Amino acid sequence: MIRSVIFDMDGVLIDSEHLWKKAEMEVFSSVGVRLSEELCQQTACMTTGEVTRFWYKKYPWKGITL
Repeated sequence: MIRSVIFDMDGVLIDSEHLWKKAEMEVFSSVGVRLSEELCQQTACMTTGEVTRFWYKKYPWKGITL
């Protein structure tokens, strides 16, 4: 029986930064924004909403709204 669950959203317990970068590159490539690991460094400390607004402002895409 599971009694508790810990969500590690900031990489303190598990180093998940590489997974976030991979997901960020995949998600934004689906709207035509090609990101490198170096570009992803610019958004490393942002929330998902902040990241989405950041890339949309820099490379606006069509068809899918924020």
